[in-house]
Amino acid sequence: MSQKKPYIIAVIGKGGSGKSVFCAISIMIIANMKRFKLFAVDADPTHSHLSDLLDVKIDKSLEAIRKEIIKTAAQGRESGKIKLAEDIDYLVYNAIVENKDFSLLAVGLPEGPGCFCPANSLLKKVISSISLDFDIVLIDCEAGLEQISREVISNVDTIIIISDISVRSIETAKTLLQNSKKFTKYKHIGIVVNRVRGDISYLRKKINDMNIPIFGEIPEDDNVIKLDIEGKSMRNLSFDTSIYKSIEKIIQKVLDFMYH
Repeated sequence: MSQKKPYIIAVIGKGGSGKSVFCAISIMIIANMKRFKLFAVDADPTHSHLSDLLDVKIDKSLEAIRKEIIKTAAQGRESGKIKLAEDIDYLVYNAIVENKDFSLLAVGLPEGPGCFCPANSLLKKVISSISLDFDIVLIDCEAGLEQISREVISNVDTIIIISDISVRSIETAKTLLQNSKKFTKYKHIGIVVNRVRGDISYLRKKINDMNIPIFGEIPEDDNVIKLDIEGKSMRNLSFDTSIYKSIEKIIQKVLDFMYH
């Protein structure tokens, strides 16, 4: 596939909604298509699980790169600072883990106190520049509103809001929707209802009242729970499981947006 700009998918949601598992399986599905150059970003600094879920070893995070830049800038001359600015992309590229299926970059957790604003600023640059070398970028965002309100994902193409079947999660989804409308320029947005069991007609009505499409529903799957208990990655998940098939349909729907 050849295009000037990558197709950017951001996955957001309440903490504990199953966002990272959804991202991991989505990455596996897109990689298995063998049609796209895929860049995955683990942008959740507090719960960085994506690499483990995909059985990928991260040697250096974006936060480590940021600290390296600050340290070098503090010690160097003005000419050195200019060269450092020119080398940022190179430093970030060295932090990206590549394999035959996809490339992965993790934001990483700051060691000191304070907000994640500096790391998010660097992440915004990565999304706007480094990602140009890829066909599809899938971002596992941190839980909550930070990366939306700070416009880290402002130029995203499709936003997927992950919600479990709790009313609280749906209410969080409503807030995420409102902020996405305010701070991003998305082309498509929808909700994925995760861990579905029993009758959820009441939740469907609440989502319809929000005037947002449901991209799909994912049934609760014991296979995922079993892998989690055994400490195994999602790459051990069978393609025949209900969760894999459900996410496959959702991803196909989202990728269809690329051509319309």
